[in-house]
Amino acid sequence: MPVKAIDVATQIKDLASLPEACIQINALADNPASTTHDIKEVIETDVALSARILKVANSPFYNYGRRVEDLNRAIMLIGTEGLRDIVWATSSISSFAKLSNRFVDMNMFWRHSLYVATAARILAQKCHVINKDRLFLCGLLHDVGQLALYQIMPEAMEQVFVRAEKNDVPLFVAEKYVLGFTHATVSYALLRMWCLPVSICQSVAYHHQPGKCDDFRLDASIIHIANAVANRAGHTGHNLEYNNQIDPNAWKVTGLSEKIIDSMIQIADEQFRDALALYFSPVDGQVA
Repeated sequence: MPVKAIDVATQIKDLASLPEACIQINALADNPASTTHDIKEVIETDVALSARILKVANSPFYNYGRRVEDLNRAIMLIGTEGLRDIVWATSSISSFAKLSNRFVDMNMFWRHSLYVATAARILAQKCHVINKDRLFLCGLLHDVGQLALYQIMPEAMEQVFVRAEKNDVPLFVAEKYVLGFTHATVSYALLRMWCLPVSICQSVAYHHQPGKCDDFRLDASIIHIANAVANRAGHTGHNLEYNNQIDPNAWKVTGLSEKIIDSMIQIADEQFRDALALYFSPVDGQVA
């Protein structure tokens, strides 16, 4: 029986288990009856997470403009949705860091993902998206399906690499031919299993083909552009992930144009350094 995207997602979900606090905060964020006190109680069960939240609230990347030393104040400043996005960003990096694979340089992979996330956040602001942290999380998680495939189907992925290089096509095109599905489909299945909002799941699912995303085309277009910008800036997730072509319809949907790319890379480079310090530096003796 052929392997399906959901089978890969199910297996990787068991291998890259998320902290209980992450699951609980996700549920609280979806519950209109939950309070900041409820969220604070969950965060306080995880010392490293508490420290990370305070670091976020005081970081130049978020720039709240004042010193925040109290968890309650940090939660109020960041907001419930923003908090969920930050917790998921931190937790997903930590969970997948436990995995290893000969096909991927994990440092290169997460640097690419973080750059895409940073660029997506900048684009979201330019497009007047209300919750730009949601787009940050989309960018960070857009390629988790690749990590799953590297881990679960290494031999098949080796065939994908050969086909991509031989035929000079992007990896997702080679994946579709060899596997019958793409890493974006695996990402979608995994994020749905994690009960993340459908806007995030669909934006990730269609980040290579944003025109096919009916309900969240703006979000998918932002991730699509951010991915190409990251590649142009030299932050590629894999040496075969070279395709920098941007769907013209993505520019149309966002109301932006190619003219912004050079200046955007300058801004993204600076914010990327802040994001690296925030998400990959140790906190209280622990790493992200």
